[in-house]
Amino acid sequence: MGSGGSGRFPAGDVRGTIILFLALSAIPAWHLPASPRIRSGPVQAELVAPQSSIKPGEPFIVGLRLAADPGWHTYWRNPGDSGLATRIEWDLPEGIRAAPPDWPVPQVFKEQGLTTYGYQGEAMLLIAVTPSTELEPGATVTLRAQVSWLACRVACVPGSVEVSLDLPVRTSAPLEDTRGKRALDAAKARMPGADSAVVFKVGLAKDFVDLRADGLPVSSGATVQFLPNAGGFIDHSRPQTADIDASGLSLRLARVRAGAEPPDRLQGLLVVSGGAGDRGLVVDAPLPAADGSAEPGLGIVLALIFAFLGGILLNLMPCVLPVLSLKVVSLVRNARSSGRGALAHGLAFSMGVLVSFWLIAGLLLALRAGGHLLGWGFQFQSPGLVAGVAVLFFLVGLNLFGVFELGTIAASAGARVQSRGGWVGSFASGLLATAVATPCTAPFMGSALGYALSRPPVVALAVFTALGLGMSLPYLVLSAAPGLLERVPRPGRWMETLKQAMGFPMMAAVVWMASVLIALSGAASLLSLLAALVASAVGAWVWGRWGGIDRPRSVRLAAAVIALALVAAGAVMVIRTAETGKAAASPVGGVLAAKPSAEGMWEPWSPERVAELREAGRPVFIDFSAQWCLTCQVNERVALRRGGPVERRLRELGVAALKADWTDRSDRIAAAIAGYGRAGVPLYVLYAPGAGRPVLLPELLTAGIVLDALEAMR
Repeated sequence: MGSGGSGRFPAGDVRGTIILFLALSAIPAWHLPASPRIRSGPVQAELVAPQSSIKPGEPFIVGLRLAADPGWHTYWRNPGDSGLATRIEWDLPEGIRAAPPDWPVPQVFKEQGLTTYGYQGEAMLLIAVTPSTELEPGATVTLRAQVSWLACRVACVPGSVEVSLDLPVRTSAPLEDTRGKRALDAAKARMPGADSAVVFKVGLAKDFVDLRADGLPVSSGATVQFLPNAGGFIDHSRPQTADIDASGLSLRLARVRAGAEPPDRLQGLLVVSGGAGDRGLVVDAPLPAADGSAEPGLGIVLALIFAFLGGILLNLMPCVLPVLSLKVVSLVRNARSSGRGALAHGLAFSMGVLVSFWLIAGLLLALRAGGHLLGWGFQFQSPGLVAGVAVLFFLVGLNLFGVFELGTIAASAGARVQSRGGWVGSFASGLLATAVATPCTAPFMGSALGYALSRPPVVALAVFTALGLGMSLPYLVLSAAPGLLERVPRPGRWMETLKQAMGFPMMAAVVWMASVLIALSGAASLLSLLAALVASAVGAWVWGRWGGIDRPRSVRLAAAVIALALVAAGAVMVIRTAETGKAAASPVGGVLAAKPSAEGMWEPWSPERVAELREAGRPVFIDFSAQWCLTCQVNERVALRRGGPVERRLRELGVAALKADWTDRSDRIAAAIAGYGRAGVPLYVLYAPGAGRPVLLPELLTAGIVLDALEAMR
């Protein structure tokens, strides 16, 4: 039989097969993609590295690749008039640090009068990663991140995936990944850069900003556009006028709001588009003071004055009314104290207010530094916190009704401890008063807060301090004026009656919190809240029945454990139910639908709709409000009630009425509020036909105020 039928490979084939096998085995794994592509909707995401290992202490670059299907696009760091920027939330092991991403030069999209910035097709964000010198050789490091984006074509689809990349730690030079290096080299070519030969100068006027680029050659036929890093100052959609000469170019940029407080620096990209493609130059130039034609912005002194006045008026806002009962009871209880004792209570209350304002300011500034768009009252957008506050208000009401007492323990410890406990109670009242006040924005307060949240932390803290001093001033004055307090009748049974009567506003506050919770998490959360209130009531009753000082210590301890367990169980149950129901209750995109009247007068707000209406020449009235904002609800019933004179006049004049409901968190609404120089709701905006600047109405509305503004618009 010939060799062809022997069933054996020829010697040459065997040697070739062995050589091929050994060659394939010798190919290092670093030539294979290290991170799988993960799809969410029309976008795929993956992490790409130019190397397949890490050397301790040696920084390297990682790319986040987003590949959108044909016709779809994602957004730049500043999306423009609409959209959301891509976000990266890292979950890195100890010893690894990731810097903020570098963004490639975006494309400019113009549609229906709106301008947005983003990437059609593929975008690669570059992130500098620094490993610690303490990394253990032989270990494997996992770079993991949660990436979220908004992809748009005609419709918009949010996406979110978790991407990861495993890289071993080696002491030798990192092994190169040819595929990753090629991809990152191509991405670096699309990154904006700095040019030392180009000198940027900025001029600031009332309605515009002049950007001058000396030493920048621009070929004939090229187009130039400035893209700001953040919104709120430069108008994205209005034309940018370029003047090109032999020494460079000048670009005139329209401001969003004439006379608004500008940032310290003009930061963004100057994109030159021509035959060689798009070139992006980084712009970071200081902004000078406005010239004499500009309207003065809200300076620091005026902001402090407005904040102080706003704090005083905050005591009269509907949001603070529930806690006024505690203040009234405290005033009456301390009315017969010595001047020094009453003053100590006033100082303790004031310190509680100030500490609470400082905590809120610190949290807002920290979240702002992290890229979050939040404003005054943001915490009431959390259904868990709303549920917890409802339980707290309910327990305070039961305490005022006399179901249980917290002061008996302090009473048994002696007069000195009792006095300290009273001061602690005044301090706690200050904390609670501020917490309850946050859903409200008083007159003068809105512009001061908007100024504070756009300025450096030191200025912001000063404005919040002035706000706290203003809010605590009336209580402090009464505490420091014994002559005023001596007019209070002598203690008697009437004081207990007053105390119990003050419990009813607290119960009304529970009803208010319940309505907010339903708006955030749906009607199912109400049942959990009622069950939690029952459990809390039983716990309060147990403590009131068996927690007195006349009971043995073991009985008091058991009563305390049972009461705390019941209250905690009820609070945990309703908080978990509320947070779980939020996803089902929240609409896609974060912008809640308006609550139209029977005739469909109000429609949902969106920046696209505002631009469309203004382009058509229609006047526009925007109501920025929230369910948790009691001042907003009062204004709706007093000035904007269904079928009232304001609605009728809006129809007669053909004014488009839009409602932006900020009950649930929405970055788009937060950005819009900040763009008007405010920090929270209520906010009422009126655009006259063809007017460049809107009219901002007061925080406290009457029908007459709105009607007068409409007549002035005519």
